[in-house]
Amino acid sequence: MTKKSAQTLSSIYSPEQENQLSELITFRRPRQKRGVKKFETILDTAHELIISHGVEHFSLYDIAESSDMAVGSIYHFFPSIESVFAALVERYDKDFWAIVSEPVSGEKISGWKDLIWLHIEKSRIHINQQEQVLIMLLGPGQTWQTRQVDTVGDTAIAEAMRQNIEQYFDLPEAPDPVELLHFSIRILESLWQLSYQRHGKVTKDFQQETFRAMCAYLGLYWPRHLPRKDPENPA
Repeated sequence: MTKKSAQTLSSIYSPEQENQLSELITFRRPRQKRGVKKFETILDTAHELIISHGVEHFSLYDIAESSDMAVGSIYHFFPSIESVFAALVERYDKDFWAIVSEPVSGEKISGWKDLIWLHIEKSRIHINQQEQVLIMLLGPGQTWQTRQVDTVGDTAIAEAMRQNIEQYFDLPEAPDPVELLHFSIRILESLWQLSYQRHGKVTKDFQQETFRAMCAYLGLYWPRHLPRKDPENPA
């Protein structure tokens, strides 16, 4: 993750998305630097315990013990382990937002499908590097709350994809490109869940099928060749 991306993570959500999240999450966000450090330590510990304990076999008390933190400090932010999972999914989605927000060299781009491929490829490499993310986003760690939080995160990721694509191409205004990209992300997640069920990871073959499926869907609304922009002097 670039320094610029890390600095802008807190602002990846639109006001509407922030309102949606506020209705979904049950954890308390830290407001001061000391609280942020504790909050992140809790999430770091939970992230590790997903592997060592299994997603269904640890509690807030295990987090307190492993992080050498008082149980009361955990409860200050998280009323339940489910709320910790929701915060983890939000964190993981921010990582994917950073990935699709990374600038791409124009030399690698001849059409909008090239950007879709790069987003898929980088995301696949990232998710396969962390078993925890596979478990929470594609596997047994999913709950109704985490899926709802992930839906809001996917919308933010779709907006980042739109901005990245529109550095190089003029997208049709209708249908809403963010909505189309959000739907295509859900196609990706469905195929990647199947890959995880079969292989324990997202394979290159499923990456290729995901690319075909996403481009086939987006191609129903976007022409194969979109008007090209000069990224140095966008219109």
